[in-house]
Amino acid sequence: MDISVVQRVIQALELVYAPDTPVNERKAAESACQQLKDDAQASAYGVYLATQSNEFPPMVRHFGLQLIEHAIKYRFSTGKTASKGKMSADDLLQLRTQIWELVFASWTDTQDPQYIREKLVSLVVMLIIRLWPCAQWADLSAQLMQLYTQSDVRRELVLRIWQTLGEELLVYDRDTIAAVRKHELTNGIIGALLPQSAVAMLYPNGYRLTSDKAAESSGGKQATLIVLEPGNEDGWILRWAQHAGELAQQQQNEPMLLLLVNTITTYLEWMPIKAVVATDLVPRLAALLSVRSDQVRQQVATALEIISRRIGQAGDERDAILLQFVELNDGAALSAIAHAYATTLSAQVDEHWDDASDALKFACSLAQICANLASLHWARKNAQNPMTHPERFIELLMAMSRDPRYSVSVLVLGSWTTIVRHSSLSRLPQVTAVFSALTEYTTEAIFQVCRAAQALAVKSQTDGIVDETDMDQFDSAAEFRVFLTSEVRRRLVNIVRDMCNIDPAGFVGWILPLLLPVFSPENSSNASVIEAAFMIVDAVLTTLDDAEQRALSEGDEDIAAQVRQARAPCYQLGHRVVEFSANDPHMVVRQLQTLPSFAFLLRPAAMDSDEARALLMAILQKCAATLKHPLDGPNVRDLRLVARRSTAALVRLAIAIPDSLMMIYADLSQLVQSHIADPDVTRTVKGHLSEFQLALIAGASRTLAERKQLAQPVVQPIIDALHELMPALQSPTEFITLLGLPALDQAYAQGSISPDIRAVLEAARSNRAQLGQVLTTLYVCLNRTIGDRNSTLNLVSLWNDCIGDLVPPILLLIRCLHAMWNPAHYQHLSWQSQQAHGLFGVLDMTEGERQSIIGGEAEADHTSSTTGSQQQQLAPETHAIQHTLGSLLSSAYKCLGRLSCVPDMFTKVPDLADNFAACLFADAEVMAARHWRHLLSDVAMPMLQNVGNWPGMDASTHLDQSRDTIGRFAASWLSPLFAFCTNKLDAEWHTLVTRGMTPSNQASGLQSAEVSVTDEMVHEQIVRDWTRAWSQLVVELLVSVARWFPDAAQIENELASASRVTVSLTGHGNAALGAFILSSADALAGTLTTALTVLKYKDAVSVQRVQQQLSDLAPSLVLISLLPMYSPPTPTHASISNAYTSRIQGSLTAAEDACSSVFTWLATDLTSALVDVLRDPFLISQQTMALAVLADLLFYSSSIASDRVPQHWSFRNSSGNIDQRAMDNSDKIVPVGDPGLVFRTAVQRTMAHALQTANISAEDVANTIIQLTTTSAKRSRALLRASLHTMLAVEKSQLFSETKATSKSVDSQLTRNAPASWTNKHAGNSTSVLDNDADFDLGSIMP
Repeated sequence: MDISVVQRVIQALELVYAPDTPVNERKAAESACQQLKDDAQASAYGVYLATQSNEFPPMVRHFGLQLIEHAIKYRFSTGKTASKGKMSADDLLQLRTQIWELVFASWTDTQDPQYIREKLVSLVVMLIIRLWPCAQWADLSAQLMQLYTQSDVRRELVLRIWQTLGEELLVYDRDTIAAVRKHELTNGIIGALLPQSAVAMLYPNGYRLTSDKAAESSGGKQATLIVLEPGNEDGWILRWAQHAGELAQQQQNEPMLLLLVNTITTYLEWMPIKAVVATDLVPRLAALLSVRSDQVRQQVATALEIISRRIGQAGDERDAILLQFVELNDGAALSAIAHAYATTLSAQVDEHWDDASDALKFACSLAQICANLASLHWARKNAQNPMTHPERFIELLMAMSRDPRYSVSVLVLGSWTTIVRHSSLSRLPQVTAVFSALTEYTTEAIFQVCRAAQALAVKSQTDGIVDETDMDQFDSAAEFRVFLTSEVRRRLVNIVRDMCNIDPAGFVGWILPLLLPVFSPENSSNASVIEAAFMIVDAVLTTLDDAEQRALSEGDEDIAAQVRQARAPCYQLGHRVVEFSANDPHMVVRQLQTLPSFAFLLRPAAMDSDEARALLMAILQKCAATLKHPLDGPNVRDLRLVARRSTAALVRLAIAIPDSLMMIYADLSQLVQSHIADPDVTRTVKGHLSEFQLALIAGASRTLAERKQLAQPVVQPIIDALHELMPALQSPTEFITLLGLPALDQAYAQGSISPDIRAVLEAARSNRAQLGQVLTTLYVCLNRTIGDRNSTLNLVSLWNDCIGDLVPPILLLIRCLHAMWNPAHYQHLSWQSQQAHGLFGVLDMTEGERQSIIGGEAEADHTSSTTGSQQQQLAPETHAIQHTLGSLLSSAYKCLGRLSCVPDMFTKVPDLADNFAACLFADAEVMAARHWRHLLSDVAMPMLQNVGNWPGMDASTHLDQSRDTIGRFAASWLSPLFAFCTNKLDAEWHTLVTRGMTPSNQASGLQSAEVSVTDEMVHEQIVRDWTRAWSQLVVELLVSVARWFPDAAQIENELASASRVTVSLTGHGNAALGAFILSSADALAGTLTTALTVLKYKDAVSVQRVQQQLSDLAPSLVLISLLPMYSPPTPTHASISNAYTSRIQGSLTAAEDACSSVFTWLATDLTSALVDVLRDPFLISQQTMALAVLADLLFYSSSIASDRVPQHWSFRNSSGNIDQRAMDNSDKIVPVGDPGLVFRTAVQRTMAHALQTANISAEDVANTIIQLTTTSAKRSRALLRASLHTMLAVEKSQLFSETKATSKSVDSQLTRNAPASWTNKHAGNSTSVLDNDADFDLGSIMP
């Protein structure tokens, strides 16, 4: 050991920690410290620096521990032998002795800094993870037991070691070796933590099975011995529980008691249920609820909550947890929970708790325990009641349900739903005895919740209405109100439904006298009471409807009779609800939302009665009366909402009772037409009235021809209105005239709005409104009549007849809208005003668009208020045109996408492919980026999903026809779309990254105006939205391809068993689209290549989508690309091989002197992209998936030549070992020898540069690859992560750090004296982890 090195390190650390160290010297000092970690003797230096007797300062000792940690973490070899520069297990065993000495010196009664003690604990745990259990370390429990009995400090040390070990194994995913050795470590903690009697019960033969793939393929699972240490018969968990009980009785050493409970809690998710029962852990923990320590009680409640979530698999385990709580020791645990809960109530909270908010959190935990016991255990499916005395448990549930603190009661209310719906428990006398009280409380609580929500909405006094402590748990009163109106109210209403479902006639007979008086004139202004009443009415009626439908389908005459008995009084309730009159528009809206619930009383079978006909007419009249409203005035917005809810109620009625309404269709049609012709009815309402008619026709029990005949008069006006505007869509010039921009130009030029110009502007305004309304109406009608693939409401054939009249004008409109961004289309016009050169700003993003993009409030408009009167007069017109353009574009996109569900669109619309390609690309270079998201998601995606995949068409029988249709339609624009979006997004992401790296202090030097923070945020979100829409389209293509192949495991099993697997063409994706892509070399290459370009964008959502689909498809492609390189052993295997390879275009799966294109793409392109994801600091969340894909590629590349496929597949090119010269060829991969080995070697060659950069040994990676081809999937990913750990991106990225101005720096004394390898200058690198004093962070030095 070089003492001078130690001295330089101490000097470097002093500079790092000194507050006045210059930036350059601090950087050099930190670099020197960091580079010592790579020294071969780093652990030896670390031990020397960390040794307490050497009397180094704490900062030096801590850095020494970091050196040891780095050596253990990055230099330990998981293989049987350690490569050069690596540490073997024997090396770690030698280091273990030194670490124990450090631990013993620190964990004494003498106070040592806690961060040093914790770092020592983490080092011990790292050693345990890598070495234990093994023959050289078989006495871990004995060593820890000796420490545990020495002193409280050493006892704390032992607890922290076990707690940290549990967290690393079971909670966190920080240590990659823990995942690699998960099975061995699990065996170890089973033998150490559990009583040996429990181990014998769980594993009678003393062995535990593993699920390694290699073991399974060789005839079964591998059994490994569970090591039991003599002297540890009770196990650590029971020992901790007993010790905690002793401390609780003595009411002393609260920190130790808390640590004991925390340590036990760490293992509760893992601990086998039989072991929980064997140790009586539930009553032991429940006894600790009486401890007068808020922290201890809360942690005990957390531990019990974890146990209550555990569900037994079979046999005695099914009821074991429940009985531990409610039956063992005469229900001692349940009694303890009830007593502890009582201390949180208002009468006792001040006596037992220091803080009411802590008492509330504790009560919530106890309520969650009871809810888990009720829902997950007692009322689980097909369970019988195991309790002998359930009364105490029911009583506690009822008490918690009545808790005025809604945060507590809401947790238990949901459990009543599972109990009441349980076929066995709902008949127990102890349960039925509380139904009456539960019903009364629930009904009353709905009114109370509505009252509280109303008080919070109007910001009135809430004293006596809600618990203040309860409300303080939320960030705002608005958030608390959302909680009341969603979670609490929903669960209360569910109980009302369940109570009504049990006894329909009895419940209606009880509830009706309570509801009828509510709908009286004196309550017309009591919003909260009416809201609750409407809610209960809706719940009761929908429940009766469901019960009737269920009784009819199941033939349950008893329930049917009860529903008939309950039906009669409901007519009276219906008339009372319809006749109720209120002045508050919001109450009217709630009334209209309730009216469709009465459809239950108005089915065709009931229409013979006068009561049903009278109620139906009353409901229709009520809806019709609110359709019209003044077009201006103070309440116009509320009245518009009421009118919209009226049409929504009519549509819901049309869906629910179409045949009843068809009995009066002539009158309804006349009513609709009169309102459509009424100028006082808004265009929006008129459009939804057409939707009402089409919904009624689509659902009616008429023949298709009859429904088309009825629907034609509804659809034809839409077509006619669209064709009236066709002349204005023939060119961008005509469209600009329709918008009224020339008249606006004249107004700006003249400085005033003359009567002639005003008339032109009004006409343009009318045309814009008409065009917008036509598209909106068309879209809602398409949505209503083109339902799901199997829906009976599907009227696709209706639109087949008129598709040729709809698609061309929509395509023309989209062309015109896109052309607005191209000045070449309007610069030639005779503009007169200066504002016309920017097209009056109508293409700018509206505040509404900005708000929808950033998901929050937009910045206020800071435009000066001193603008002239002319601009003030014309601004509303400009804003209206601006809003219209966005609305037209959105509606046109959605209509075109919806029309792609109509098969004749792709055969009857002339030049569809060319015109659609023109829509995409004619003005794509200048179109605003924010519109590409919608163009892809609303148009391109639906078209690719629907073409060749229409309702009623079987992909397997019409495959050739569908594939040809897709080829004619998509071939002309799909590949150009790949190229365009890739190029554009590459440029946009480059701009984002560059902008992020541009120093803010240089912005003033730019010629362009400084971009505000908000604008940068908006632009970034636009790019992300575009990227996500693009990734979704790419995923759709991948899904469609994947439908033609089973997953890799199935293909492997198919090859092993020589039995064919039938590939289902149903499910997600478009099978015909997949067939087209697989048959086209350009389409498949474009799809696969484009998928990889998405992986390089810094958007985790997009990367996650693509990686997820590649994880399904890529392993299958590995096997398929390898099949042509082997000779099948039997004709059956040859048939299987040919079946898969024939599905892919031949040029992509075969090559004479090289591996196929798919093979090369997998081994090079995909591997390179996955490596880039692993190294990208912005995609840390996607590392696990990237590792999984890479591990699966390597694993399945070994399938054909492994024992998993028992038949011998010979190599087509069997000349022996791989020719290294061939492997070094950068242009192609020559398949010499085992193709699977060729693939894995090619993968490693692709990774070579990244491995070299991260100083990862190629030998270590090669050994890892050999291991992961014969192990389980989970372990293989862990092995790969451990092998590539130093290559993975870290969270603290410097990619977007500000660049510093280069200047000549003066070397400090430390830098001059330090070896060149210690500094970053030998590599020409001037950057550091530290940028400046303000950004300085000790995260890499301190814990």
